[in-house]
Amino acid sequence: MGIFDIFKKKPKFVDELFGELGYTKFKDSSKNFYDGQVNFQGNLIGINIDADENGPTNEQKEFFKKLNTDYNKIKENIILPFLKDELEDNIEDDGLNNFDNEFEFDGISIGRIENEKTEWSITYDSKPMRHYVSIDFEGMKPKYMTIDG
Repeated sequence: MGIFDIFKKKPKFVDELFGELGYTKFKDSSKNFYDGQVNFQGNLIGINIDADENGPTNEQKEFFKKLNTDYNKIKENIILPFLKDELEDNIEDDGLNNFDNEFEFDGISIGRIENEKTEWSITYDSKPMRHYVSIDFEGMKPKYMTIDG
């Protein structure tokens, strides 16, 4: 990839679940990914999916569908307790009690799925903190959180 390759238009890929996605390709094909926008919980959010030229795998599509279907349970049982521990010094309790109004979806990233597990992340725009908050997972276990803004 030369310096002016960044100005080339990304190839488009249309997926039946994710819609139109841009495809970014690297010499190291393990770093190739798709990006676009997708409907998640009634919101249009960014999506990044690590995949080869054949597009997102059926396992990645099923994982995304499960995230969308089970999101409220995942939020209540995994995301909120994790954020409460991680953000206790940065945010008032009422910010998490009013989570759906104080944290807006920004995006989801889904890695390659191996042995039925994947690394993935979800990013929120935190109104009280005025920063983006990303939670990185292995399977359904949150590993760490980053705050940027």
